Amino acid sequence: MRVVACFFLLLILFFSAGCSWLGGTPAGPLLSGRTMLHGQPAAGIRVEAYPAGSYSLAEPAPYASPASDAEGRFALHLPAGRYYLLARGRGLFAYYGRNPVILGEEGVRDLNIGLVRDAKQEPELDPMVVSGALIRVSLNGEPLPGATLYAYLDLTSEMKGMGYAMTGPSDDEGIAELALPAGTYYLLARKRADGSGVGPLRAGDFTGYYPGNPVQVHEGEVLRLDIPMLQVPEKSADLQQSLFGRTSLAGVIRDSSGKPVSGARVVVYRDSRMLNRPDYVSNPTGANGRFLISLPEGGRYYLAGRNTLGGAPGPGDLYGTWNGSDDHSLVVKTGQHLRDIEIVVEEMW
Repeated sequence: MRVVACFFLLLILFFSAGCSWLGGTPAGPLLSGRTMLHGQPAAGIRVEAYPAGSYSLAEPAPYASPASDAEGRFALHLPAGRYYLLARGRGLFAYYGRNPVILGEEGVRDLNIGLVRDAKQEPELDPMVVSGALIRVSLNGEPLPGATLYAYLDLTSEMKGMGYAMTGPSDDEGIAELALPAGTYYLLARKRADGSGVGPLRAGDFTGYYPGNPVQVHEGEVLRLDIPMLQVPEKSADLQQSLFGRTSLAGVIRDSSGKPVSGARVVVYRDSRMLNRPDYVSNPTGANGRFLISLPEGGRYYLAGRNTLGGAPGPGDLYGTWNGSDDHSLVVKTGQHLRDIEIVVEEMW
């Protein structure tokens, strides 16, 4: 009997540990914050986390928080890594605008996840495309003109950049169309205040992710969809600078004459070839050319500065690598704040 009792005790402990993982509460760094609707706390919302290496966001999330409380507060323990964050509940939805989020060992706290209503106001116009999507872009239920639509085939690009297809701007009724062949797509909309089509979103821009992603387009079919938009809040820029907390790089970007460069970014790679999408990107420099970028952990990184994003630098672009070592690499320890890093950029020919 004692052996049987011990066996059942082990089973209980095993399944308890398993349920803890499935429920999204494994031992690990803490991700916490608040779920908000129009600046007010939203209760009853579950925050879902998908590892950045996930094949799709269509399957049930491997990690999910308990429902947020009356103050909109949520908490979720996750292994350190990179995650797409989504939130759902009570007819509300969120795709966190800074996805994927990097969770270091110190955790991430005080995230504000803005929610939108899962809009169902599909456009009733006759489409001009014969296959694809006819989309209404809306803000608080009202049409949003001037937005660009993007279609991504999968998550390999982290749904950044131009994607497989893009079109816009949306008209005065918030309507735009995407011509797409049969296939599976993630559909997003963005409206940048500066009118650009690529680059990190900034405070005052708008972003939207279709809550039913990914969508399936059949040959000769036109989907009628509504993408609800959310404005990027002012404090997101500050949050982006200090999101990961204890490890950071700071310095200045200058031109070949030594003058500070405004509007340039530092791009940080783990790969010495520095050819693919950068692992981390700073906010644009101001008039003083200074930058600050936080990292989730220490390591060997390869740095460059540039004034454009998306693809290799072209003629007229400003570009330069950090030349403090022969291979342009810099080693920073976890918890270390390196300062006075200088990157010189030159115009490309």
